[in-house]
Amino acid sequence: MLSALFPLVYGSVFVFLLVQAFRMMRLSSSSTAPANSRRRTDRTGLLTTHPELLDANGSITGEDLLVVHFPGQDRPEASITD
Repeated sequence: MLSALFPLVYGSVFVFLLVQAFRMMRLSSSSTAPANSRRRTDRTGLLTTHPELLDANGSITGEDLLVVHFPGQDRPEASITD
């Protein structure tokens, strides 16, 4: 009895997961709007900036950022300001 039930359960779970996969792909393909027309979705609705990048006045700082190089790495990546 159990050996006859296993293919039925296996097949139904397989079909269910297959349908779910196609539903997820359909939902993700329907949200592919051009990048400039996409609306920012943030929990606050505002552009979020890390507080470390702000100066005392609340403006984005113009200082160079700290870069950490680990010994044993092949070569550090070239930065834009080099």
